[in-house]
Amino acid sequence: MRQHQRFKRQFPDCVLFFRMGDFYEMFHDDAHLAKRVLGVALTQRNGIPMAGVPYHAVEGYLRRMIQAGYRVAICDQVEDPAQAKGLVKRDVTRVITPGTLTDEALLEEGQENPLAAVLVDGGLAFVAWAELSTGTFQLGQFQCEDLADELARIGPRELLYPESDDARCPPILEQAIQTLDCSIVGRPSWQFQQDEAIQTLYHQFQIATLGGFGLREDDPALGAASGIVHYLLETQKGDQGGSRDRIAHLRPPRRLSRAEHLVVDHVSLRSLEIEQTIRGGRSEATLLGVLSDCRTAMGKRTLRKWLCYPLASREPIEHRQRVVGALVDDDQLLTHLRKKLDQVQDVQRIMARIAVQRAIPRDLVALGASSRQAKELTKLLQGHSAMKVYHERLANIDDSLSKLAERIGAACVESPPAHMREGGLIRDGYDTQLDEYRGLQRDSRAWLASYQKQLIDQTGVQSLKVGFNKVFGYYIEMTAANRNRAPSDWSRKQTLKNAERFITAELKTFEGKVLAAESRAVSREQDLFTQLSESAQQHLEDMQVFADAVAELDVLACFARRAIRARYTKPAIVDEPVLHITAGRHPVLDELLSDRFVPNDVHLGKSEPSPEVSTPDQDAATLALITGPNMAGKSTYI
Repeated sequence: MRQHQRFKRQFPDCVLFFRMGDFYEMFHDDAHLAKRVLGVALTQRNGIPMAGVPYHAVEGYLRRMIQAGYRVAICDQVEDPAQAKGLVKRDVTRVITPGTLTDEALLEEGQENPLAAVLVDGGLAFVAWAELSTGTFQLGQFQCEDLADELARIGPRELLYPESDDARCPPILEQAIQTLDCSIVGRPSWQFQQDEAIQTLYHQFQIATLGGFGLREDDPALGAASGIVHYLLETQKGDQGGSRDRIAHLRPPRRLSRAEHLVVDHVSLRSLEIEQTIRGGRSEATLLGVLSDCRTAMGKRTLRKWLCYPLASREPIEHRQRVVGALVDDDQLLTHLRKKLDQVQDVQRIMARIAVQRAIPRDLVALGASSRQAKELTKLLQGHSAMKVYHERLANIDDSLSKLAERIGAACVESPPAHMREGGLIRDGYDTQLDEYRGLQRDSRAWLASYQKQLIDQTGVQSLKVGFNKVFGYYIEMTAANRNRAPSDWSRKQTLKNAERFITAELKTFEGKVLAAESRAVSREQDLFTQLSESAQQHLEDMQVFADAVAELDVLACFARRAIRARYTKPAIVDEPVLHITAGRHPVLDELLSDRFVPNDVHLGKSEPSPEVSTPDQDAATLALITGPNMAGKSTYI
């Protein structure tokens, strides 16, 4: 309890999951909270309320706790209980908060999970937001009256702000988060100060100047970025619960340029039902739901970002159109591209888990298989002029990733285990030392069979068997009727209802050798897994380039397939301020109503005749007032 109280004092705003044997226990108020949120039984010992969850199933309980908006500190045993003298040493090895998730079981694959920080100065709000699960990091500067709209587009799961002397949240921030579903956390104000921010970012990115990132050192948004980095370093513990020096996969912060994107305010996002219906909740009956046919999780997240941040410049819009057009015109290219993308896992989040040492064997194998697709995509896109940009990006990294894929493929089995507790990841023949330990284990089966036959001959008991379980180790089992035929030098080990179990000095010696070999084999596999993970981390930058290219190609291929299926027409973009649509169809209702939807025309804006657009009325109005009774279709038309 002294250990528990010490860690609870260190993390007073967290629910403390305290490891005791096969359970994570919660005490006092945390236990009552666990009963209410998780539905687990509330018990007590010596008058202390307690509630627990099995350690092997903790991820499901963590997910429910985080979804309820709570922060969790995981306190683990950091030494082998068998070798501990007195109390087993413990430490907080993870701090899990809504905005700092990396585990696959705690995240929605197609949704971003940003952590944001806001610094208010006069009429301006300086915002930084990062996603730990992918490493993206951005900065923005907005008018305070626009803050709510910007946060709605960012969609943070957790929001940080510098605490004032009275520990109150700034009123402008309270107003902004009223429409957001996120946790809000006050942080020490010194972490947001300009001098501290510069030094923090220097250390995080191992640089001597911010100029290479296109940032000025007097940029007030750096304070918000510093708040983000401090929070990540505090929540992402290193090995054995130690402090982490830096977040290896976090990308340098990029400033969001408002000029590059159309500003869609929060009300319009909701009214247009981009990702949520007006009635609330995510649904297939939204623009995102209808368009989403991406093959990768990275593509799904990029699609959401593109819809919330539409491009405002003609050139990048037309570049996307050229790629989509090429895929529409070449059905074979589109089909093969989507098949290749099907083979790519969520490498952004896998690399994040590797960087924060939360990866599992399946992550490593998935990373190897995905890396192999870089060269396949390079070959597929070669010779297609519209794909030149993506071909060049992939061609620069495909050799590096192919080498990584070969190393992982040579080391790891195709069907990896879910965890490394019992090994089973590394192939036979990859490591001489591991093969030696495994050889001892395999030879043990033959020895046991021979030893069992020897004991049967010695005792004359044909039903005698030599067995093993994880609790009692190796044993010799005889039925209760034959137990008196056991030699006097056998030691009784366990009594069952209808059988008796014994151990001999010879079997005990053998047990020590085999269990030592098994333990060493698992330890060696864990070392090899760590080495492979560190090797993968050396390819971090190339993997990020690969992930970005895959995500964009996935969305563009999704657009092309949608255009073919729904018979969409590529719009002509012109410099004149006009909007001319012939037989336009609402994309969501067109899908839901099928052939019952009635197309509509729109002709707005005066313009000079242009060869790119047919304008039936050069004197068309610049403003249209839509009238009609309720349920007449005004909103659909708009």
